[in-house]
Amino acid sequence: MAIRIPVVKGKTLATDYWLGSLTFSAISKYVKLPENPDWNDVFGGEGEQEAQRKLNRQRVNSEIVPYLLESDDAFFSSLALILVPGTGRPLKEGTDFKFLPTEGFDDKIGILEIDESVDMFPADGQHRSAAIIEALRQKRERMAQQEVPVVILPYASKEKMRQHFSDLNLNAKPVSQSIGYSFESRDPVVIVTKRIMKDVPLFNGRVNEQSNSLAKKSPDVITMGTLVQAHQVLLEALYGPKYKDQHDLKALRQVDPADSRVSSVSDRLREIWEVVISNIPEWDLILKNKVHARELRDGDETTGEPGYVFAFGIGWQAIATAAAALVKHHPDDWSEDLARCLTAVDWKKGPQWHGIAMVGDRVNNTGPGIKATAGYLLKEGGIPASEGADVKSLHEALSKSLQSISP
Repeated sequence: MAIRIPVVKGKTLATDYWLGSLTFSAISKYVKLPENPDWNDVFGGEGEQEAQRKLNRQRVNSEIVPYLLESDDAFFSSLALILVPGTGRPLKEGTDFKFLPTEGFDDKIGILEIDESVDMFPADGQHRSAAIIEALRQKRERMAQQEVPVVILPYASKEKMRQHFSDLNLNAKPVSQSIGYSFESRDPVVIVTKRIMKDVPLFNGRVNEQSNSLAKKSPDVITMGTLVQAHQVLLEALYGPKYKDQHDLKALRQVDPADSRVSSVSDRLREIWEVVISNIPEWDLILKNKVHARELRDGDETTGEPGYVFAFGIGWQAIATAAAALVKHHPDDWSEDLARCLTAVDWKKGPQWHGIAMVGDRVNNTGPGIKATAGYLLKEGGIPASEGADVKSLHEALSKSLQSISP
């Protein structure tokens, strides 16, 4: 039985397309994900050329599916679907599809009738498609008739199909993580972060909400992306691995950051940041407008001061990681240990950081570097590896990092 879709017909240069929408049920029935072996021949055969990057099932199941199931106002941008005949030959009008124009619209609006032997390939939107299929499986009654916008393209050849995929993906540029978070109003972690940005004096007016990194002359002390990532680590320590499912967090969905309910979570984070900031005296100079944030990162050529590791993203994230390890092991008595770690470290950029947070004279913000730096904080603060699994893991990360630079 043919599928019938109300569409608007369009053309960009030499590329014809149709704009419409499909129900989640239709997506599940007609869209074949790139991981389906049926596509091997189209993309050169298994082991020769992948249809797309590998589907990230964890991202689909832990992020996108909950977004669909838990949000009344969830919305996806258009899926780009290519109509591929079962024969593998170019899509043929009259056999594989028919466009039935509606009278009075200059053949631009009508019904696209697609033969059931034609498959749909998601040239753009494989993760959204997979999430739709899984959400439908979990809650069919609610999800079956939900709709998603689609751009439908005709299959012409293997080469053209690959080119569509390349065009749609290489020319797309996602917004920075910080911008995405600044517009986010649903995620409890982001909502709590926005409250912290007001409640913690150092962060108030000094958090970059535009980019993923700080420009050399930026007056900000941290990016919003880095602050959210730090809070994810700290909230896991405070509430457990499934912190997003905890009532205190779930109750904050779409709540205004200024709402009094947010303080039940934000106050616990604020307490940690107060310990951190009060035990790094240079931050007080920022609060008193005695130095510029860039001087703490890059130093002062006139005085020869080299700058400080704590002022970089790796510093913030390493401090949060070390604090989280301490909170997990001593949930009611962590502040003195954290203060000791922070004050025991020589934060000035120098040879003591080589292979840990720096490579030569450059601060190196990497995942292994964050863990090694956190391990260095704990080691310098006299926190032994026996103080819990997380502490031990960070000590091991430090040892591994130092071993990698040993002659």
